[in-house]
Amino acid sequence: MMMKSALAYCSYVAAVLLAASKNTAALSISNDRSINRRDALIGGAATILGAPLACGAASTPSKPVAVLGASGKTGALCVASLLRRGLPVVALTRSGEWPPKKIDLNAVGFDGDATSSNPLLTIQACDVKNAESLSTNLSGCRAVVYAASASKKGGNSKEVDGDGVIAAGNICLQQNVGRYVVISSGSTTRPNSLGFKFTEMAVAGIMTQKRRGEVGVRDAYSNQSGSSYTILRPGGLDEPKQNIIQGPSALEITQGDVLAGFVSRADVAEVAVELALSSAANVKNTACELYYRNKVVPVDKGFKKYLQDGADLDRLYGKSYDELFQGIKPNYDYLLVDA
Repeated sequence: MMMKSALAYCSYVAAVLLAASKNTAALSISNDRSINRRDALIGGAATILGAPLACGAASTPSKPVAVLGASGKTGALCVASLLRRGLPVVALTRSGEWPPKKIDLNAVGFDGDATSSNPLLTIQACDVKNAESLSTNLSGCRAVVYAASASKKGGNSKEVDGDGVIAAGNICLQQNVGRYVVISSGSTTRPNSLGFKFTEMAVAGIMTQKRRGEVGVRDAYSNQSGSSYTILRPGGLDEPKQNIIQGPSALEITQGDVLAGFVSRADVAEVAVELALSSAANVKNTACELYYRNKVVPVDKGFKKYLQDGADLDRLYGKSYDELFQGIKPNYDYLLVDA
């Protein structure tokens, strides 16, 4: 029984963290959690209906937010989330075409005009491997969300998850872009964990490169003022069955890279956008993990103690994004502990 239990645990953790890689091809992960419709409505209705932004959001909407990797499953929802808020957005894709055909933008509550005829939407071709292309397309933006990741056509993990993340961050600094949000992955700082190892094998070198990108951004922004970054590390991407906004009340944020869980791309997009729009001091130059609070597991068996009450780890909850973000610590990377 103990062996079966251990194997079940390892399988679950691996599934959670393997799914967190945005480029792992079509994983089918069983999850028997039912959606609490009441919580989804209470926690996410204001967001779905385009209610006011989280406290601390920047107040000047004239400059657009750019989304790199806008044709991807998460990036497309970031664009739609911004449009739903009535904010100008630049959708940056390799092809210069948007929206992607097979992605349901209504997952984030947007059913409006998703074409270039929408005055809020600018669609441009941009290759994250090309510094000149980045510089041209990020100029004049108030914030940038990096949602690109390795793909057969777009480039390997070194080019996109490592070099691209760092290059875009440097361009943001050069162009005085106020906020830079990188959608990374849980367990990037835990190379001995099953999630890191399995994902690294599934998409060659991707976790190593994601971590290299994180470190490159952290180092580039050190001793900088005026511009800031946030690295968002989502848990396993739970889709398509539950690709809806459940909202802040369903989410948990930690900083330490020791706990994980599932989360929908819709909720990842919402949180990434809220972080990009935020001018709150505590979300600057930091990293945090995001997942649903109803089924949390340690990244590694050695981290089980962090599930216990009184553990040296802040587990953040809130009925609004303002509450959810309130306890985030600035200038933080991960918890220095050994599993």
